[in-house]
Amino acid sequence: MKKQANIRYFTVLAVLLAAGMSGYWYSTGLPLPETINIFAAILLAGLPIPLWLSRPVALARGAKRAAKEDIDLASPAVIAETAKIDTLAVAKGGIVTEGHPYVAALVPEGISQGALLALAASAVRDSSQPLYQAIYQTAIERRLHLQRLSAANEFPGYGVEALINRSPLRVGRGEWLQEEGIEISANLLTKADQLSQRGQTTVFVANDKYCRGIIAMADEIPQDNITAFHKFHRQRLKLVMLTSDSRRTANAVRKQAAIDEAHANLSPQDKVREIQLLRAHGATLAMAGNPATDMPAMAAADLSIHVGALPETPVSADAPQAPPAFSIVLKSGKLWDFSSLLTISRSTMSIVKANRILAAIAWLLLLPPALGLLHVFGGPFLPPFCAAAGQLLAAILILLNSLRA
Repeated sequence: MKKQANIRYFTVLAVLLAAGMSGYWYSTGLPLPETINIFAAILLAGLPIPLWLSRPVALARGAKRAAKEDIDLASPAVIAETAKIDTLAVAKGGIVTEGHPYVAALVPEGISQGALLALAASAVRDSSQPLYQAIYQTAIERRLHLQRLSAANEFPGYGVEALINRSPLRVGRGEWLQEEGIEISANLLTKADQLSQRGQTTVFVANDKYCRGIIAMADEIPQDNITAFHKFHRQRLKLVMLTSDSRRTANAVRKQAAIDEAHANLSPQDKVREIQLLRAHGATLAMAGNPATDMPAMAAADLSIHVGALPETPVSADAPQAPPAFSIVLKSGKLWDFSSLLTISRSTMSIVKANRILAAIAWLLLLPPALGLLHVFGGPFLPPFCAAAGQLLAAILILLNSLRA
């Protein structure tokens, strides 16, 4: 929209300049046919045709290069937005890590390991969160007896609260359980700190008013992601991780993955506030997250990134097509591809910058003689066909330069 406004502004300026200067030369005694030629020459020389061509062809070429890298864009304009990105915000689960959590350790207190796992699995059986689904699947694989739920309620970013035999059962973050009045022993808190320092997510399990133990969940960081993060640093990109995990777990993962900052203990709405705060401090950022929990935060960023191919949805011929939910889709499922897109975007915008320089040179060469600068020193006015030929030559040079994108 801003570019279209600039084009309209320059077009109106060219018309006003042509009318004003041709009127001036007519007032000095030049015949009407010559002033009409002056008007036409100034208008042709001043129209922003080269400026209009400086961007769309290059962006379209850049988008085509991105498509060859298995990167889908909401529109070619995303190329220009990506070139401005200086901060990449990432979620932990499924973005920094593989997204395949597993039970790494069971730390019961007063009950057996099997009973601890069965309690947690009973509460989270209906949750769609990968972390809780891993707990449930592990209990099924071990053929543990799960209790029937009377009711269950999930609090995104905090945990799950269920009712079993009229007894409340809570599974989730330790801080949330303590806010709910659950007593957690000093031994369990110490053990949770030790597990967190290894980068493991600690899931507390409480029955009634007492914490019954901890389930430690691990999720590996792919070497490809660590390599990608190092590449982002070389591209002068700041990395920020947003996670609902504890501060100790987040810091451990941050060090392992070579991430600049880690913001922990965040609910989905907290992540939105963190994104807004980063933007308020001048960051231009893209957000790669889990669509199930991070869509509000991704929508708050300048660009949203989906890592992995989108599921196919049937499209009705009568129903209107919905706009793309994501700015960028990395169909290969590898965060490394965003580095390739960043390279493509920056090289494309350098070509756009060169095109704008060519457009400015065309104006500087064509407008002064069209306005009558040479006539002041006894020279001729620029003929309209020369102004048109100059604009055509500038347009051809810009199109040829754009094809390098």
